[in-house]
Amino acid sequence: MAELKLYGDIHWESPWVFHVVVALEEMRLPYRVEPLALPIEASRRQPFLDHALLAKVPCLVHGDFWLTESNAISEYLHEAFPDAPRVVPADLRERARARQVMSWLRTSLMGLREERPTSSVFISPVKGALSDKAKRDADELARVTQQLIGERNSVCSQWSIADIDLALALMRLVANGDAVPERASAYARAQWERPSVRAFLAKRS
Repeated sequence: MAELKLYGDIHWESPWVFHVVVALEEMRLPYRVEPLALPIEASRRQPFLDHALLAKVPCLVHGDFWLTESNAISEYLHEAFPDAPRVVPADLRERARARQVMSWLRTSLMGLREERPTSSVFISPVKGALSDKAKRDADELARVTQQLIGERNSVCSQWSIADIDLALALMRLVANGDAVPERASAYARAQWERPSVRAFLAKRS
């Protein structure tokens, strides 16, 4: 098997590097990480532009194939290694729902993401109350979470990589002591105890 190399951020703060590391860990695929200072230095950008189109992280290198965008990477891994444990739902509708949730989390909740950055989850909490805009985002996140998971502990009928993205969004609140409905908080904390998440956190130390 061609080596899997993942370019990540040197401070281990990127939510999307987190997504890919968890996918790799859940699939039990051997890989190595090459952390980069961001923004990527001009002297190192050209290989990314030549092979991956975009000079950004996460960037997966599999043999001579370079790929950015966390969703694209986890889907690629899922298809490239069909015998590995699944990180994407098998059912068509559940797969579509997982993709919907992940796309929503990448394009929405900007107020919450600005006031509760991933550094406040992975490194140090921030102080201060949420603004009205961020509070609306938090309320919407809680509503969607509770509607999605119900009494189970996953977005779909079984765990998928979408659960990691949703849990990280919730941890922006949980880790900073903000109000979160008990069911949503318990769901996020349960995801945080997965060995794949603990492996990512161990890389930070």
